[in-house]
Amino acid sequence: MQHVAIVESQYESVPLFPLPNFALFPNTMTRLHVFEPRYRMLTADALSQDRLVVLVGLKPGWEEDYYGSPPVFAVGSLCKIVNEERLEDGRYNLFMHCVARVRVRTIHRLTPYRTAEVEVIPDHAEEDVEVVEEAIARLVGCVRGLILELGEQGVLLSSVLTSTRKPDILTNRLAAALATDPQHKQALLETTSVRARAERLTDLSGELLLRSSELDHMGGPAFVN
Repeated sequence: MQHVAIVESQYESVPLFPLPNFALFPNTMTRLHVFEPRYRMLTADALSQDRLVVLVGLKPGWEEDYYGSPPVFAVGSLCKIVNEERLEDGRYNLFMHCVARVRVRTIHRLTPYRTAEVEVIPDHAEEDVEVVEEAIARLVGCVRGLILELGEQGVLLSSVLTSTRKPDILTNRLAAALATDPQHKQALLETTSVRARAERLTDLSGELLLRSSELDHMGGPAFVN
């Protein structure tokens, strides 16, 4: 059963779930396997309340203090648990939908997990709609070229292109499909300009197209992450 989230401008206290090498974009979904005791408790608490959790990436060097409170990025993802499976041993399988990009304002260091005060960061209102449309057109053209090069491996990208006509949602979903490097993903998540996001993704898809073409000519795999 899907639970629709009504997004407010800010939240005083939301459970904070930090993850290594992670960034989730608005209007995309992810699956999460929860096994640590502290995050099992976090999940149970979230399910008993509004089902909201902030997923946020851990900053480099997190390994030194993983079981404590390692530093996290200032921008993360406000997510709604839309489906859950509780296993017999207390672990969870979660299906989560990112409803908004958020900035972590204050972290409350509570045991066994952290909560945070966050504010929603909307996309920047672009002044020139035509410029945005041109940037989207270039991006779509480049992605279509990549799809042709990938063949069967381009099915996911093709489905993303046909999933929406809204520039903000499209660029977020393409970012989720195209970006694999954690730093690139975090930078794209923090980009609030749809035009700038489209331009970065155009560059990225062009690089992937070039790499794919070169590998294909050398007899290697058509696409590598």
